[in-house]
Amino acid sequence: MLTGRPDLCQPEHMADDDHTTGSHGHRLDRELNELLQELRVIQGGILLLVGFLLVIAFSSGFQRVTDFQKVIYYVTLLVTGIAAIVVISPVVHHRLAFRKHDKERIVVRGNLMLLIAIVLASFSILGITVLVSDVLWGSSVTITFGVLTFLLTVVMWLVLPLHSIWSSNRLEP
Repeated sequence: MLTGRPDLCQPEHMADDDHTTGSHGHRLDRELNELLQELRVIQGGILLLVGFLLVIAFSSGFQRVTDFQKVIYYVTLLVTGIAAIVVISPVVHHRLAFRKHDKERIVVRGNLMLLIAIVLASFSILGITVLVSDVLWGSSVTITFGVLTFLLTVVMWLVLPLHSIWSSNRLEP
């Protein structure tokens, strides 16, 4: 904590409630359950985006896209594919380490993988927004919607959560 910011990948920052209650094992059980619930939410969303992107490539209108749109499509597909791999990795880790008494490492690594997947999902959503906007309306609307999507994502997924963390840290003795 040299920067004064909390390390969000440590188990004590993964639960919303007071982490000092209950035993270490109970806390890890709760954090693992919370992590798995969050993974279920984002996995479905990312896999839906992968499916959407795969359908686009095989649609009849895809041959009429510009070079810019092809680049945006391919980069978005790659980012979304990487996001799918990353978001599934904690489940694989959990399954391979099952009953190996490695729950804390699973929770810490799973949290890191979930955060990485969220960042990748945000780029995927941005890419899809830019691609669809450019196909439908052209570059001026694309730039506007791209910037708005980026700003909304930064505010909702970064600024507000970090503000809550820092505000709660100031209230603690």
